[in-house]
Amino acid sequence: MKTNKERKIVLGALFGDEGKGVCVHSLCKKALEEGKQPLVVRFCGGPQAAHTVDFKGLRHIFSSFGSGTLLNVPTLYLSTALIDPICIINEYNVLINKGITPKFNVSDAKIITPYDVEFCRNDKKTLSDGTCGKGVYAALIRSNSKKSFTLNDNPQEILSSAVKYYNTTHCKEFDEMFLSAFYKTKKLQSEININDYSSIIYEGTQGLLLDADLGFQPFVTATNTGLQYFAEHELENAEVYLVMRTYLTRHGNGFNPQQAENYALNDESESNVYNGFQGNFKTGVFDFDILNEGFKRHGLNNYKSVKYSFFITHLDTIEKNGKIFYIKDKKIFEEKYQNKEQIEKLFSKEANLNACEIIIKKIRDFS
Repeated sequence: MKTNKERKIVLGALFGDEGKGVCVHSLCKKALEEGKQPLVVRFCGGPQAAHTVDFKGLRHIFSSFGSGTLLNVPTLYLSTALIDPICIINEYNVLINKGITPKFNVSDAKIITPYDVEFCRNDKKTLSDGTCGKGVYAALIRSNSKKSFTLNDNPQEILSSAVKYYNTTHCKEFDEMFLSAFYKTKKLQSEININDYSSIIYEGTQGLLLDADLGFQPFVTATNTGLQYFAEHELENAEVYLVMRTYLTRHGNGFNPQQAENYALNDESESNVYNGFQGNFKTGVFDFDILNEGFKRHGLNNYKSVKYSFFITHLDTIEKNGKIFYIKDKKIFEEKYQNKEQIEKLFSKEANLNACEIIIKKIRDFS
């Protein structure tokens, strides 16, 4: 992962669903306008990501590919991330039908098999703790037990090992889907050298408060979601973008955002909807107590060489309501909305982290 190039790291500041796709796309677009060569790097998580991007009449929810793909920016997966070849090929075909041919390399990422997915969707504790139903948790546990595989391994051996690990039997449909996707993924991927690019944009997949070690247990994801995967020299002068909405969101088991009367948080273009594994998408008043708790747990103030920026999405919601509600010291405050500068001052004052820049966007603003 070592590079002397420009490094930008995009992290969800809370429970996910904040707008990381919007941020990554914006950074890629800016890099291209400045004559740079951007590369999106997936360094954690797997296909449980759902990063929505709208651009020039195209709308796509990115799961396995980086959120710069509509700009033809390539995606590189590191060994600290996970992939499901079936998910990759399904999304690849969707993008092809939209006129986009994604360029990607996933050869070092850990493999998710259909048997990992099946386990996550049927294990009582996994369902209780919360799951996206993508098999990420099971695949990571299996990989950490010295049964880790990549696209460079024999796919038949991968399947046999997974079947043995879960003490189950081969499913013909699972095996055929996996083998077909495995070979297609291997054939379609390109050689990508990170040192050939001048702007490296690392795309996080979930929020700080879902971190496997530092999140709100037990309702967390399988991997780390902060800066833990980066060595000290890799963070030297890196720019970290902490993404958040103007209100709080939560998809899955665990924390329930607090509501306020006469404060409409419904969004007609919302891509988060009910699903059988995460339930209803929950929204509520923005909570500075929760935000600062995440910063504290991750020790963000201890990274002295990092430059932080706040990337705040969904300004539309405040404009529509004509006011903003927020929580501080467990109390709800209400302010009449005036302008973007008011929001900048509010977050600068109440967030316990010095941000060198506060970027405020509407839902999906790329103009």
